[in-house]
Amino acid sequence: MTDDIRFPPDCESVIRALWDYLDSELEEGETARIHEHLDACGHCRAHADFEHRLVNELASLREQNTDPSELRARVERALREAGAGPRD
Repeated sequence: MTDDIRFPPDCESVIRALWDYLDSELEEGETARIHEHLDACGHCRAHADFEHRLVNELASLREQNTDPSELRARVERALREAGAGPRD
């Protein structure tokens, strides 16, 4: 048994382009293709929604915290508390 996640080819290309899509860095045709896919694919839409919330939360934290080292420490602490961060 493997822990590798396999996506259908359409989903894989959407997931790979998601950050550029969320940052509005894709050409109009590619943006439309991904938007159309997200409308039809609940799995990819959920993934995109999570990534979008993550990006927005990080942007909000950057606005609230001007010291990058303190922000990094807070993010690492939150990840550790959630059981997902680096271990000391």
